[in-house]
Amino acid sequence: MFRHFVCFLTIGVCFPGVLPAQRAAAPTHRYYRLICLVHLTGSGKANDPIMPEYVAEGTAIAQNSITAAIAASATLNVTPKAAAAQGSPTATSPSTGTQAAAAPTPVSSAAPPVARPGILSWSMQKTDDGKMAIVHMVAADPAAFKHILADTRSEIRVFQIGKDSPALIEAEMRKYKKDFSLDSFEVMAQ
Repeated sequence: MFRHFVCFLTIGVCFPGVLPAQRAAAPTHRYYRLICLVHLTGSGKANDPIMPEYVAEGTAIAQNSITAAIAASATLNVTPKAAAAQGSPTATSPSTGTQAAAAPTPVSSAAPPVARPGILSWSMQKTDDGKMAIVHMVAADPAAFKHILADTRSEIRVFQIGKDSPALIEAEMRKYKKDFSLDSFEVMAQ
C-alpha cells in the first residue's frame, strides 16, 4: 500500500499534468438557481420600477445582510488605542498584570457576510405579451426561494436548475417567449 502511495506521489510531482486538477465552478453555475415565470409588478415610475415578483424582497434581504456585515466588521476593525478611547472592554495580560484594550479581530470592510440570505443576482426577459417575466434568480441559501417555491398560482412556473432538465425548461418558457434559450440567459454571482 505504501509503495502505491509513493508511486502515485512520484507521478504527481514529476508529471503534474497527469493528475486531474480541481477547478472552481464557473460563476454561471454556482449557488442555487431558479428559472421562473412570474408577474411584473410596479407602475414604472421612479419610486416604483417595474420588476418581477419576488425580486425586490429577495434583493432587499441580501442588501440588508451585506450592509449589516459591513457595519459589524467596521466596529471590529478598530485599533486597540481607538478601542480604549471608545471605552471598549479591557483585558489583563497574564504575564505583566497590566490592562490593555482587547484587540479586535481584524476584518476588512469588504469581507463577505458569513450568511448570504436573499437573492444575490437576477436577470429577466419579458414575455412576448409583456405581461409577465421569465426570471433567472441566484441565491447562496435555498431558503431565499421558499416563497416562490410555495406559490401555487396556476400561471406561475418555477424550475430549479440542476433538478429540472434544460429541455423541459426551454419547452415551457417558449410557450411565453418564442425565442427563449437558456444559453443566452445566464446570471453570474460571486
